[in-house]
Amino acid sequence: MDNKDVVPFTHAIDKKKFQLFEIDKCTDSYLHGIERDEFFEIIWFEHSDSHTDATPGQKYVYLIPPFRSLGISLENKKGFLIAFTREYLEEDDKEYALDVFKLFNLQGQYSLIQLDEVTNFNLEHVYKLLMFECYNTIGTYLAIKALLKVFLLHLIRLKQRAFLSQDINQKRVYQFCILLDKNYHKERKASFYSNQLQISEKRLNQILQEKMHKTITQLIHA
Repeated sequence: MDNKDVVPFTHAIDKKKFQLFEIDKCTDSYLHGIERDEFFEIIWFEHSDSHTDATPGQKYVYLIPPFRSLGISLENKKGFLIAFTREYLEEDDKEYALDVFKLFNLQGQYSLIQLDEVTNFNLEHVYKLLMFECYNTIGTYLAIKALLKVFLLHLIRLKQRAFLSQDINQKRVYQFCILLDKNYHKERKASFYSNQLQISEKRLNQILQEKMHKTITQLIHA
């Protein structure tokens, strides 16, 4: 084949801008390099120390933005570290960009998210594709960027479900208070209020204890 027939390869992955490690195989050059400050990091892990208080097999994700002033210890953790520079997040979709910013700053300088089984299952599939693309001799920046977006969207969806659940529970507390104000003189049974809200007494108790630190009975007879 003549040289003129060879199509030049484009969009190659720059390993200085995207890194993928198993936690116990992170290189010292990355962990202690000054360039690390410029990376966004996803630390996806479970605790490997059986003496921790964590539930065995429970998966978590740390999301750490660039130039953070804290260091997350990788001791007693097994899993993966994904690191990438800002250009992997550059998007015309401003709403997505804002969601990512919020995702990485839920607790101020970082975010810690507990994963449910469905989200973790989906992330495992996306990670396999990321790893394949990263170590493929003809892997592309565009594919990595697209897969990284899918990975982050799963985490965004998880947090949005959590916020939605909180909003619903706050609404239920408000509805309970309205019902109680109107009916407490004649309705003194917890079942009346749970039936009106179409949830079980147990669930209503859980919500009230979480939001108001009191049980249904305590509020009715206050």
